[in-house]
Amino acid sequence: MQAIRVQDLLIPDEEPSQSSTAEGKRAARLNPASSEIKYFVIEFIHDTICPFCYIGMKTLLKAIDIYKSRHSDAVFEVTCTPFILAPTAKISAYNKYYYYSSERGLPTSRFGVWDKLGEDVGVRFSWRGRTGNSQNSHKLLRFALQKTPTVQASTELAVYQPTVDAPLYPPYSLRAPEQPVSLPQPRGPDLQMRLLDAITTGYHEHDRDLSDPNFLMEITRAVTGFLEDEIQAVLDSPEWDHTVDKLSSEVQNRISVRSRLAGPIVAVPTMVFNNKWVYGGFQKVDDIVDQFELLRRGANPLQEYTTSSLVLDGGIADTLAREATMAAMARSNNNNNSKGGGGGSSSGQEHTAERRHH
Repeated sequence: MQAIRVQDLLIPDEEPSQSSTAEGKRAARLNPASSEIKYFVIEFIHDTICPFCYIGMKTLLKAIDIYKSRHSDAVFEVTCTPFILAPTAKISAYNKYYYYSSERGLPTSRFGVWDKLGEDVGVRFSWRGRTGNSQNSHKLLRFALQKTPTVQASTELAVYQPTVDAPLYPPYSLRAPEQPVSLPQPRGPDLQMRLLDAITTGYHEHDRDLSDPNFLMEITRAVTGFLEDEIQAVLDSPEWDHTVDKLSSEVQNRISVRSRLAGPIVAVPTMVFNNKWVYGGFQKVDDIVDQFELLRRGANPLQEYTTSSLVLDGGIADTLAREATMAAMARSNNNNNSKGGGGGSSSGQEHTAERRHH
């Protein structure tokens, strides 16, 4: 069983991010004549296997819809960056419910948390089916963004140019198409997000196995229109494996793990707005919309993503940290009772602790 890892806070590393160059490029492309920010590029740091990330993606898409209903001139580009939580997991090796409850060591109360948060953004989780390593899904997501594997920052691959394209911008959607496409689609952030929506919806709501190459082939063909041989080459490619490993490692190098409550913490999902502002952990739709409004006016919505130490409010993070601490204490007490000849199980203590904090 792997150690519990609470996934709700992000602390940037003390070293400057490699994206500083991209920030300069992005700032230079913005229209200085405009008094309001109308273009938003968002880096979505995630793992496809993570239920909180799926909730975070749906929350972000809903926030974008609400904001665009108020500001029709706003343009959003969302790019994905992988943070692989279980790089040693095997393909199609686990029952989904067993994977989260046993392999990841999470209490059964967590499923109720995911179900409730999911319902608020229209998600109906299913805990049936198989699961496994998420690496191949990230390879194909990157392939939807660029044809040749590189470790270039995902936001550097945004395609919209405010000073050239504005006010015109091709119609786009960040959601998976209802029917398979008939022609190959242009690569870019929009296609990447449509593929992410399709893969994760199939996995989290419809019992598909995100580690199954056959499912990944089927869904990628349907969303991108790419040739089967191209997709298979990516799935089989050590070079694409290396690229995703490097991208995931780079994200982890940005993170300084620190917690007063439960030891190591890593953060997915996390969003970085306009290569500058970090927004991590579980967030509500209205709160994200409010951040967009602040950004539009040029206000500083959050602390800047710089070399200074930053601890974000992860919303649900304190509850999860206490949950992990209580579970560890219960296991320790159970071990002590076993050594002393006492009977009983730690499960009753864990469940009591969970009820106090949910």
